[in-house]
Amino acid sequence: MKKRIIISALMLGLFVSVFAQDEAGSAGPTAGSFSGAVLFGRGSFLSSGMDVPSAPYNYTSWSVSGSAPYLSAVEAGYNDVSNMLGVEGRYFFSNKFALKMSGGAIYRGTPARVNLPGVIDPYAPNSAWIPAYNSVMQEERVDANFNLGADIFFPSKKYEKVFPYMGVNVPVMYGRRTQFDPTITYNSDGSFVIADVGVRHAEVIAFGLQYVAGIDYYIAKGLFFGFEFKPVSYVYAYNRKIPAPGLEVLEADTHTFSFFSQIYFKVGFNF
Repeated sequence: MKKRIIISALMLGLFVSVFAQDEAGSAGPTAGSFSGAVLFGRGSFLSSGMDVPSAPYNYTSWSVSGSAPYLSAVEAGYNDVSNMLGVEGRYFFSNKFALKMSGGAIYRGTPARVNLPGVIDPYAPNSAWIPAYNSVMQEERVDANFNLGADIFFPSKKYEKVFPYMGVNVPVMYGRRTQFDPTITYNSDGSFVIADVGVRHAEVIAFGLQYVAGIDYYIAKGLFFGFEFKPVSYVYAYNRKIPAPGLEVLEADTHTFSFFSQIYFKVGFNF
């Protein structure tokens, strides 16, 4: 469905450009103008290294995973242009220089609910008066990425609609997972077992420096599509895992270098 929408938008843009050829030549960026674009491609949200430590229950083998974070947006085997990953905004200080920002965020939260034991008929042990209600695990998920950068444009003297550019980008990414299991297990002797001793966390923070290169093509006045990739990119990521309040934090980090990666497709407008 997404691919059909994208193709339809491109076809509409090309259709408009046929009737706007006279205006397209003057449709490029100018000093004091803004541009906004929707970005498509491989998502920049962090997803690795955020396995939350398990609840202790009454296990003697309770442990914290040592998995390290890594930038999963840089992968050799998978890219999908139909995935919308965020928005981008530019402000042009001149016809050839622009400051840009892009990013996106996701938040999900599920509050905890304690489990309730069922009630058994004492005269008919195989039947229940009230069913047992399972607990609901508390979960929170935060994903965010923010990019601040600058682009220098090189307008083509031969092709008035084509605007290649190069620039730098400073990415900052954050991810967090939180869990708490409120389950209480009651034993026949009257004792009980608490599943969790507190809220457990796993979070990843990443930042780096990237060189970018791309090209914008104006198909009509103020309307363009483009492609962007990163010839050289470096991202440092580290994670922190907390199995319970007051316990030692486990940390791990990863350095990611990539070349000619993270290709984006963008559809935008200039005003």
